[in-house]
Amino acid sequence: MARWLKIPSKKKRREEDIPEPYEIICVCGVSLSGYRRKTPSRHACQQCDETYFILPRNTYPAPKARKKKKQLPTQQQISEYVLNSSLVMRFREKHAEKKAARLLQERQTSAATKPEISPFELPQPRARLITPFRGILAGIVLIVGLTGYGIVHSRNLDRATDTLKTATEAGKTLLEQGDLPGANAAYQEAFRALDVLGRTDQGANEIRQTARELQAITTQAVSPLFEIADEAVTQIKQGDLESWESLFDVRYAGTWMIFETTLIPLAADEETEAPRFRLNLPILLDEYTLSLELSSPAFAEYLEQHPGQPLIFAAQIAGFQPDASQPDAGIIQLNGETAFLWSHLKLYEQLGIQFDEFHDRNQIEAILNRQTESSGVPQ
Repeated sequence: MARWLKIPSKKKRREEDIPEPYEIICVCGVSLSGYRRKTPSRHACQQCDETYFILPRNTYPAPKARKKKKQLPTQQQISEYVLNSSLVMRFREKHAEKKAARLLQERQTSAATKPEISPFELPQPRARLITPFRGILAGIVLIVGLTGYGIVHSRNLDRATDTLKTATEAGKTLLEQGDLPGANAAYQEAFRALDVLGRTDQGANEIRQTARELQAITTQAVSPLFEIADEAVTQIKQGDLESWESLFDVRYAGTWMIFETTLIPLAADEETEAPRFRLNLPILLDEYTLSLELSSPAFAEYLEQHPGQPLIFAAQIAGFQPDASQPDAGIIQLNGETAFLWSHLKLYEQLGIQFDEFHDRNQIEAILNRQTESSGVPQ
């Protein structure tokens, strides 16, 4: 063993002449430096006399570096190598050329002619419109909508029931006091409540009939019929027919008039084939004749059952037009859809009707009772 330590390598022998410096720091802070010898030596500090042991030169060669093992290429490196190889690149180019040629051929074919589908071939399946999820979602929306509608409708019915009761009582009170505009407002509110409730019983018909009659009384034409006729003759004689028609629409259209007369049937309208009637109430002023016509009255069934008999009814004014069948004649058109038969004698008396030997009260009452029975309003 001792002999082995004394035998350095040949390389080390060649390096023995190369000095090996050393440097240490003394405890007093002085730097001690020099060269190592073949044998151990001591180095004393000149400032504090502290002695330090110095190792000899290293007689053994430095260890040789280990050879690195060859690393195998990773999977990614192998893939990149294969994909970037010339063979694969040529294959890619050929595949891209074939694909481009196929797409070009398909476009040209589809643009030229669209292939017909054989009756024995099924068409391509389409996307399903109704799916389980959509069905569930639609069911939820339907349930929520019906529930909301039911709640709102129930509240509207409750509100309409309360309104009908209070409005009817207020209308009766105001009617007894002679306040016709106030009674009309109350009965119109009750009328709307009945429409919400959808009632068609006798009590509901009585309220509706009273509301119609009060509306006709409170919204009558601003001028009596003979004053309207006189104004019409004056305007037409001046040759200003168009301005009179415009003035008539503004002043009188939509207002009500109450009549006690008979109706004369006319030929039906050529375009609508609607029945037409002329009021047996001609007005002749200064060689100008003014007539009133009623088209498609709501009480046409009553007229068929009681032809030629006098009746009392209210109708809205629809417009004015010259009579094409004869010169110096005009026609006031009445709205038959909103026209209705009168029922209540007390409200009829509110118009200022005075009864005498020529205008018998019992006869008027009989006419109103007959009309009331036809309309289903309780007497």
